[in-house]
Amino acid sequence: MSFLLRWLGLDAPLRDARLRPYRRFESAVDVTVVRERARRAMKDILGATITRDEDEALEGAIGLVDGERIFVRFESTGDNRTSVTIESVRPLGVAPRAHSAYVDRLAGELEKG
Repeated sequence: MSFLLRWLGLDAPLRDARLRPYRRFESAVDVTVVRERARRAMKDILGATITRDEDEALEGAIGLVDGERIFVRFESTGDNRTSVTIESVRPLGVAPRAHSAYVDRLAGELEKG
């Protein structure tokens, strides 16, 4: 069985699978406004296909080969302030990295206002 796992490449440790580029920041805008701006920016600027659209989170898929998924989580912190977390997830077969241009670009758009 171990030969088969090695041959398929499934015996490799998964320690790098958890390495995900992310950004967290506070926005001085209401959560509904930030969520709508994130939805528009993901579609229009990143070219993402929105695959999950809920009150507290958005998920978008970008690219076909070695694609990337972007998760955006929103949390109202009161007084028209919103805590935003943007996280990038790539397939396990792709080399892990600590930086994502998509995360940086989306964060830059949302931090403007």
